[in-house]
Amino acid sequence: MIKKILVATDASAASNRAVTEAAYMASVHQAELLILHVIRDMQLPAQMKTVPELEAFANTRDDILRKVAEDILKEASDNAKASGAKKVQTAIGSGDPATSVIGFAKRRNIDTIVVGTRGLGKVKGLFMGSVSRKIVNNAEANCLIVR
Repeated sequence: MIKKILVATDASAASNRAVTEAAYMASVHQAELLILHVIRDMQLPAQMKTVPELEAFANTRDDILRKVAEDILKEASDNAKASGAKKVQTAIGSGDPATSVIGFAKRRNIDTIVVGTRGLGKVKGLFMGSVSRKIVNNAEANCLIVR
């Protein structure tokens, strides 16, 4: 039985389709839908943190990234509710997207993870890091990949 669904979004077309699919699944199963946006860590090197201007820049950058994440999650939540999901929550993660999704799913006892993929194909997938592939290969929950 599906009780908790996690969908990761970055506002790409593929992740928007994943949100719609996850919302449909949540409505059919009367499941809770958790929408996660992950902000990649872009830390300043330690020696640069001693420069006040750069630290102020980093703080401003973090504020902007958080605001963008909140906007992405608001739009995804609105779309999920319009697609039939009743119980919708949002969260912001940080760090490596795949690691963040997997950790979030484990901490929240997620039954199913839904992620979008850009469909780059087999050859490009061998050379490029694929968030969806890492999630499928390492998550304990069932996974659905939406193209």
